[in-house]
Amino acid sequence: MHKSPRTLQICWVLLTLFICSTLQSQDLNPVYKKIHLGDQVVQLKIYQKPGKNVTYAHVHENEEASLAAGLRMVGKYGGKLITLAHSTDGKTNRNVSFSYKKTVYKFDPNRIYTQDLNVLKNSISVVKGKGKVDDEIIKMVKNLADQVWMELADSPFILALHNNKNTPAEYKLRWLFWKHIEPESYNIKSYIKSQDLSSDSNKSCADIYINPALNNSEFFIVTQREDFNMLVKKRYTVVLQNDKPVDDGSMSVFASGFGKRYINAEAKLGRIEEQTTMLEILLRD
Repeated sequence: MHKSPRTLQICWVLLTLFICSTLQSQDLNPVYKKIHLGDQVVQLKIYQKPGKNVTYAHVHENEEASLAAGLRMVGKYGGKLITLAHSTDGKTNRNVSFSYKKTVYKFDPNRIYTQDLNVLKNSISVVKGKGKVDDEIIKMVKNLADQVWMELADSPFILALHNNKNTPAEYKLRWLFWKHIEPESYNIKSYIKSQDLSSDSNKSCADIYINPALNNSEFFIVTQREDFNMLVKKRYTVVLQNDKPVDDGSMSVFASGFGKRYINAEAKLGRIEEQTTMLEILLRD
């Protein structure tokens, strides 16, 4: 059957895009760095491709949409991406769990970047067993934080990749007849003072712009006024972290202490296309 020149042109474009996409994915073979944590091993996966001088930080294993979007950007623009792989139960989990001396510990891998060992200690909890969060356990977790930061320390631009649940407040049954209110999950409104109460997020906020046309789960957190102004100009929801943020062990607070250009791109779980669009805003200019 005869094909028109227009049809042949479209086929050629699609074939070219497929080949480029395949070549990009083939380039992204990670290097693995093993970090011992008690009786377990955490894998630090490092993807790298020549191009933009940006390092993507993906620390929550279950936030798979943000990882997929980040890998797209590395494939397209180049850069470096680090991600953690730690689950042993066949799932991808937000928190890192590890066992040591018959005790199981757990922590959020975005609450371990701090010089304050008391903040680090409070981020680690005992899940099972009679062990305590002592100096030995703190040292193990700090080593993981140091190894992750080592891959970011020389980067002039850290681009963190995160997803959120964005679920509304609701009643949940805890016991047979006892219901409790599960608060609204993390979103842009977490940075606004509510009923005269300031959360740590609100205390760390210097400025905020909200585009009411956008989903409240899609927003940026930045550490530099220039990035805030740029995103406001593009009418994208954004939070500017202040100069004295609450030290909660988060990477954004730690990075700002080193004067780093740090941007966190937040999108709802599963929204790869929305997060890809957000990253394009930062990289295509």
